[in-house]
Amino acid sequence: MPASVVYRQVRSLLDQHLDERVDESSRDRLALLVLGILRAKSASPARIAAALNELGLSAARVDSIERRIRRIENDPEVQASLCFHPLARMRLLLGRPSELRLILDPTTQDDRLVMLTAAVWYRGRALPLAWAVWPANTPLAEERFWQRVEALLDLVARLLPAHVPITWLADRAFGSPSFTDLVVARHWHYVVRVQGQTRCKDRQGRERQVRHLVRLPRQRAKLRGLLFKKRGWRFASAVVYWGRGHTEPLCLVSNLPAHWHLVHLYRQRYSLEATFRDYKSSGWEWERGQVCDLAHVKRLLVGMALAMWLALCAGTQAAAQALARPPTGRRHSLPWEGKRSLFSLGLQRLHAALSADQALVLRWQLTDWTAPNWQTQIRAHHARAFVFA
Repeated sequence: MPASVVYRQVRSLLDQHLDERVDESSRDRLALLVLGILRAKSASPARIAAALNELGLSAARVDSIERRIRRIENDPEVQASLCFHPLARMRLLLGRPSELRLILDPTTQDDRLVMLTAAVWYRGRALPLAWAVWPANTPLAEERFWQRVEALLDLVARLLPAHVPITWLADRAFGSPSFTDLVVARHWHYVVRVQGQTRCKDRQGRERQVRHLVRLPRQRAKLRGLLFKKRGWRFASAVVYWGRGHTEPLCLVSNLPAHWHLVHLYRQRYSLEATFRDYKSSGWEWERGQVCDLAHVKRLLVGMALAMWLALCAGTQAAAQALARPPTGRRHSLPWEGKRSLFSLGLQRLHAALSADQALVLRWQLTDWTAPNWQTQIRAHHARAFVFA
């Protein structure tokens, strides 16, 4: 399958979603950027140019291709609002999810930049929806941190399908009414980790620290009552679980009913850590690139987010084919596909499409939003046949 065929499929997808204010030259450069990131597994302009040259998508020399890629860093039309958010909004709408779990967490690019990311959980992975970037190790100018969080939540709200229940998952940095009040005001749910010394009060009026709901490992407790004494009591649920081998209990707070299922929900937060890892090392090698200027980074992040979504779409297609094959009933371990994430499956499929001689129609769909993570899903597919063989 010639690389030009894949390029046309990627360009066609972008044309369906890009804002009409994005002109033809910007669309061409953006499609090349995304395809180059996917092929090179890097966000470095030099490596992207080398990958595009290898694919034969341009007759120009490598240095000329690199200059073309770098021009996108100065292209004012390459903005998330014009080039990425329309695609994310439409893909979410077409996926028809019955509910969505959103994750909020910051990460850094070495010690240069801070990126606060809002992502949506999808079968064990996290798809970036919106982000805010600012210089690291410098006092915040203009908007303060919680103002930036509020602006990010407002942006995400415009991307989500209407009338779909939303639950936010976040770590201890957001275990505060400064965050939870913003979520509740938008009629969303939350499950956040809090500091163990957070005060709680049960229905009988007994007040204590949340971590003191349990005393020993392997214990768990739940409470429906008042929390966040220092900020003014808020009515909420608390679930505390002290896992085997853990040095301290996991303390969760939510506006959902107090149930052990909240621990399972919170664990889905770690999928965003995998996305950050893919951005930095096993995927796009963001920290090894030469792009450091804040304005340039913001445009590069648009290409990285598009590449992530396309990789997950391709991985979804590969997963659907694996699930369509009837299980033999003799397998008691994960198959080859089950040992890889949807992200890895997608990259492998895209690389195969770029190097194969026969045409392969790439379907840019995200399905099974209510499915568990991919490894659990494929394991259950084969385990049921094994048990009842």
